[in-house]
Amino acid sequence: MKTVTLALSLALAGIAHADVIHLSSGKDINGTVSGYANMTFEITVEGTGDMRQSAAAIKSIEFTPRPAKFEVRGRGAIEGTLTSYEAGSFTVQKSDGKTEKLQSMMVSNASFGGSGKKFINFSGGGVLDLKKVIVPGKITIVDFHADWCGPCKQISPHLDKINKDDPDVVLRKVDIVKLGTPVTKQFDIKSIPRIHIYDRTGKLVGSVTGAGKDAVDTYLKAAKGAK
Repeated sequence: MKTVTLALSLALAGIAHADVIHLSSGKDINGTVSGYANMTFEITVEGTGDMRQSAAAIKSIEFTPRPAKFEVRGRGAIEGTLTSYEAGSFTVQKSDGKTEKLQSMMVSNASFGGSGKKFINFSGGGVLDLKKVIVPGKITIVDFHADWCGPCKQISPHLDKINKDDPDVVLRKVDIVKLGTPVTKQFDIKSIPRIHIYDRTGKLVGSVTGAGKDAVDTYLKAAKGAK
């Protein structure tokens, strides 16, 4: 099955500070840990961009809990909710409720779902993995659009402004390419723009079809008040 591809350009402005990285030197970094491979973490820091930090230089990491997938030597893929990194081990809560510690030296690579970047653009029209789109602890707006869509261009500046001005919101724009692509079938999209608003737990609060600014704002308010 065709999967969605991530656009090469990711807006770095206004990146959410989702994680706290405590270095062995005593310094702390506020940023978003976006990946791990070969005993090295990839970290995005607002105003600085992407950086790499060796696991040996990190004492611990306080993660915003989010889905993660690990490739563990001798065991294969392990998935669960990532909560922390300390003393060379990741703490992961699995779907059965059990907590497991994975030693970093045994993890060949890891992908952390729900990237904390304020804005990500997905393209290709393929199936969308919501675990990699929604950011736990944030309000996530998913804008299904296409370049040829006039109403999409009308609502886009409003969504961009919300994303820029509201630190509790992250925006994901999904280019469907055309009606009938896998992603439109996945979400039963018959016309665009289609805008989904998810609360901090990842629950869909509401969806808006068309360039309805007021409807978007209403669902956004409801998402903030959801518990």
